Amino acid sequence: MATTEETMKQMDEAAAQAEVELVNAYAGWSAKDLVTWWSAWYLKAGHKRLGRILVAQGKKAKG
Repeated sequence: MATTEETMKQMDEAAAQAEVELVNAYAGWSAKDLVTWWSAWYLKAGHKRLGRILVAQGKKAKG
């Protein structure tokens, strides 16, 4: 059984992988593609982490 610390580390690593996937591909994505991405990652990374990734990308897009 994983400890809370190990679980958090695994979730952080999953979020980093999810971010790489998003950044490398989202320019051509539709909302449906984003939903698919979220569905693939939310159990591994968590909603908060995925939300933070999207907010950060939004801030970068604003410049």
